Amino acid sequence: MNFSRKIPVGISQCAMGDAVRFNGGHKHSKVCTELLGQCFDYVPLCPEVAIGMGVPRKPIHLLVEKDGAPVDAVRVIGVDDASVDVTAPLRDYADSVVPELQKVRGYIFMQNSPSCGLRGVRRYLANGHGIDSEGVGVFARRLQQQFPHLPMEEVGRLNNNELRENFLTRVFAYDAWFRYVESGDTGDAVAQDADNNVDISGADKRPGISGRPLSFLARVIEFYTAYKYLLMAHHQDKTRALGKVLADAKSMSEAELAFEVRGRIMDILSRPASRKDKTNALMHSAGHLSEFLDKREKAELKELIEDYRVGHKPLSAVLTLLRHYLPRSPHSFIHSQVLLAAEPAELGLCDFN
Repeated sequence: MNFSRKIPVGISQCAMGDAVRFNGGHKHSKVCTELLGQCFDYVPLCPEVAIGMGVPRKPIHLLVEKDGAPVDAVRVIGVDDASVDVTAPLRDYADSVVPELQKVRGYIFMQNSPSCGLRGVRRYLANGHGIDSEGVGVFARRLQQQFPHLPMEEVGRLNNNELRENFLTRVFAYDAWFRYVESGDTGDAVAQDADNNVDISGADKRPGISGRPLSFLARVIEFYTAYKYLLMAHHQDKTRALGKVLADAKSMSEAELAFEVRGRIMDILSRPASRKDKTNALMHSAGHLSEFLDKREKAELKELIEDYRVGHKPLSAVLTLLRHYLPRSPHSFIHSQVLLAAEPAELGLCDFN
């Protein structure tokens, strides 16, 4: 499969197969390089090598003063020599690569690493006793602070189909946000929210409709509108709350609006979509097409969605039928729905043997 445009994504260098680990080895991930590499253009980094620790090198770990200490109340010290403290160099290196990482739309970290682990990293007391697994690698944590909405995941967790699909969904959305909202490259127009949760009557339209350029607020609303049913499939209440934020958006600056909406969208998508919520979103989509279907077609679509709900049919079967009927509708709202676009699984990005 060839993608005409690959999305830039940061990654722990050892996952690429490069021998940069403390023991001189690597942690090559075929899922990352052979599967996700079809759509990602990687930016590989190894912070420990970058700060001059060398290969091979003495191991390091997270040091805390007491059990239950905050995630940021850690130091990264040598396991064998506690005088080796690379906390500040790792944080400084993270700050130094921020300009380089402005272009990335996701980041894949190596798990269990005191520099790159994203969750569940073992923490130790000064006497060498491990006390919990509540740590986050210092480099990874710094990037979380620098890029609070950037989709992030660990190499090992991407072996799970559901987690991999969720990460892909977030990366695709984050990339689309910057291309269509913050760059102004909005593509095809999106109609007003069909459920009237957001009033876009006062927003500028795109050239060719009114002759005026699309305003930033209108681009944000277009994006929300196109993603609405996908967002509903992940969290209905938070999606409705986002709609209310946009209804009052004129009181916010562009920077405030971008940060708030982008953050809410990434938060919603970080929750894996349940079959129940996906079914609800599919039924909403079917409702927009029902007036263009005959009695038999309506029944067939309803039965297929029910078969998906109970686990008898895959999501791709429902999406295929919905897309088959889509040209019958003249309404741009339903045509714009990202939910009806090809899923990562349909693109072959969720099955790896």
